[in-house]
Amino acid sequence: MNRELAEAVVGCLRSAEEAPDASGLRHFKARDWQHTFRWLDRSGLTLYLLRCLHQLEATELLPATILTRFEENLVANRKRLDSITNEFASINRRFHRAGVHFAVIKGFSLVPAFCPDAALRAPSDLDYLVDRPSLPAAQRVLAEAGYCLQRFSDIEFKYGKPSSRIPTVSDDPYSPETEPLVELHLAFWNRRANRILINEPQFPLDQITDHSWQGLRFPVLKEEDAFVLQILHVFQHTLEGWVKLCWLLELGYLARARCLDTQFWGRVDIRMREVPGFSEFAAIVLGLVDRVFVASMPPMTPNWRKSIRPPAKLWLENYGRSWAIGDHPYDSLSFFSASKLSLFLHREFVPDPQVRKEITQQRLFPWKQPEQIAVPGENTSASSLTARRLQRQFVLQRLIFHLGSTARYLLETPRWRQLHRGSTGLVPSGLHRVRQPDSAPPGDLSNRGITPD
Repeated sequence: MNRELAEAVVGCLRSAEEAPDASGLRHFKARDWQHTFRWLDRSGLTLYLLRCLHQLEATELLPATILTRFEENLVANRKRLDSITNEFASINRRFHRAGVHFAVIKGFSLVPAFCPDAALRAPSDLDYLVDRPSLPAAQRVLAEAGYCLQRFSDIEFKYGKPSSRIPTVSDDPYSPETEPLVELHLAFWNRRANRILINEPQFPLDQITDHSWQGLRFPVLKEEDAFVLQILHVFQHTLEGWVKLCWLLELGYLARARCLDTQFWGRVDIRMREVPGFSEFAAIVLGLVDRVFVASMPPMTPNWRKSIRPPAKLWLENYGRSWAIGDHPYDSLSFFSASKLSLFLHREFVPDPQVRKEITQQRLFPWKQPEQIAVPGENTSASSLTARRLQRQFVLQRLIFHLGSTARYLLETPRWRQLHRGSTGLVPSGLHRVRQPDSAPPGDLSNRGITPD
């Protein structure tokens, strides 16, 4: 991507009270935008930027070909949204008839509290929280609707429909042909992967509420629970090495819209205090929101910030913004990605030296077979050749990514140690020493490309 252009885009979308200045976009040529398309699409900012420029009456700042591309993306995404909405409504009806106890999470449940218009998002998943007794019924519903299990772990199950084409992680996110997965969640905190033992916030399905959107009514979490879940979601992805910038933008949008709603933030604060150490996660996530989009912050943010350990503050101050804006790790040919610099932060939450060593080795040197991202769409030799070519290309891209991002981490380590010197990595109450046995990776029945949500 063109880093200066990326910074200019982020500047246009900042959530502060003052009107954003988009004039800096005038200096970029069509080729600069073309080199940055993938970053814009993966970060989820393309359609948000288009909306912002329309609101500012500043679309002339874009080269004509680029404006045309963005407008075509919006038209295609609206068509895709209509198709996904129909499927979403059908699944909801089937769940209700089967007696599935569920709540819609992320996606459509975030509109309009976090996102003013669903057409600004290009979802890759339809996400549901289900209770364990309802899981078999929910799985039967999806199987009867033509879905097949793609991946699973102890806390989530991902389903997709068989396709006559070859889906890959590089599919156009706005195309109606790019079908979303359906994810069934039993929980959210992946302690097997992050090795951080906390009491995950509970999201009781007996306290859900109805939400109306596009003439549909469906169960969702209470608004304070939805905010807590988004914090948990973004923090976990931060530990894993990437976040979608639109997630941070949407948290900033909610914070600004509800900045004077003291009752709402009071309920959020109560939820935060239910899990020892969770307010620190919130402070780190909102720290990223503030550094990237200069957003309004909730009134109790200063209290949450007091819980941040010094090394985490150092990471936010020295790496947070550049890390968040940097190339997405799923981008092709990301030669020197900053993705693994989040490992500096992750290690601070793992007090056991042996576990820290294991996590570091697994992140820096992931010696495992790459996932299968493409299979023949038809039983023909041409389709098989195409699938093999796409798979080889994906393997090469992942190899380049891991070599480059690991090298960057190793080169940055002396500077981090120097910054770290003098700070104390205290473990807050509620985060215990963890020594979990090595276990096999979650089951993977994937036979198609899976994109991040």
